[in-house]
Amino acid sequence: MVRHTNVPGSSEEWDQLESDVPEYSVEDTTAPPGRTAAALNIRPGDIVIAVMGITGSGKSTSNVGIYECAYDSKTKVYFIDTPGFDDTYKSDTDILREIADWLSQAYGNHIRLTGIVYLHRILDVRLGGSAMKNLRMFKKLCGDDALPSVVLATTWWTGVDTGTGAQRERELATRDSFWAGMISKGSRMFRQDAGPQSARHIVDYLVGRKRPVTLKIQEELVDENKTLDETGAGLEVDAQLAAQKKEFEAKLLQIQTDMRQAMKDKDNEYQEELLEFKRETEERMRKAEEDRLRLQMDQETLRRERDAELAEERMRIMREMQANNERMMINEHELKMMELNHANELAKQKLAFEIEKERAEKQRLAQIIREKEESSCTVM
Repeated sequence: MVRHTNVPGSSEEWDQLESDVPEYSVEDTTAPPGRTAAALNIRPGDIVIAVMGITGSGKSTSNVGIYECAYDSKTKVYFIDTPGFDDTYKSDTDILREIADWLSQAYGNHIRLTGIVYLHRILDVRLGGSAMKNLRMFKKLCGDDALPSVVLATTWWTGVDTGTGAQRERELATRDSFWAGMISKGSRMFRQDAGPQSARHIVDYLVGRKRPVTLKIQEELVDENKTLDETGAGLEVDAQLAAQKKEFEAKLLQIQTDMRQAMKDKDNEYQEELLEFKRETEERMRKAEEDRLRLQMDQETLRRERDAELAEERMRIMREMQANNERMMINEHELKMMELNHANELAKQKLAFEIEKERAEKQRLAQIIREKEESSCTVM
């Protein structure tokens, strides 16, 4: 599903791209699983700009989202908003699979990116672990050849004074571990500090280059027919998962040592705590190993799995919506009975409140369906 909006201006507007979303129709059954017929409208030659970066830098979604904006009276620009590699509820494997699936399907359908915008909050005092991981993944996804088509945009200038922001900007531009290497290979820095004007400046720059770009991961998956774990981005995630496995193994060894001591001390309470910690660690290690296996597939297998996952998720949410509708009908019926029987006003207000909660939940589930559908490739 493509969302329609104006070109974003302020950092807050980048964060609020999702505010103007067309109504979702549960009666649309003509589209393949995970997609909608209305969404399949990006064409070769369209202006398509990918937006990446850590969550909260000005991006708006935890799924791949598409935003259709008016560039001029005759031209539209599509922003492809991608999730950051710092999601609380999704693993890096999930996020990489989602981004790689969309990008490979777009490239396979002759959709070329006009450019890539990497967003960073200038108010951040330092680049923490999540920010550095996102930056490493970004470099692996793009590859060196795509860097001249990259805009490194700093956002949230309203949160710092000009002097402090300029100092942080210089640090980003001059440190090799930050942006210096990318800038030396053609990337450009911009400030997203003047609302729609600076946003338009960024888009004008990318459109004016007239150089469609192919990302490294697109070449790896489509042209070189690599499996996801063989790509640069996949190797990065796999290395992180391998490191996690070693950490989990070390924890399990320590638990065994502590358990022997607890048994010797006849400390039953501590033994129970250790057993619970052991179960949690083993589960986390199992999930990490499962994530490594889910990287071992080519783009066609990834496409099929993503379609199946999205179809299953959609069915689950539709079942929740059905149950939600049933609860609403029951509550509405009870409310009508109360009104007919002149039941006490407090009980009526309470039930009316429950109905409003169910309506809000229904809207939330519909929003999740929209996001799940957008996470699939939405090109022809």
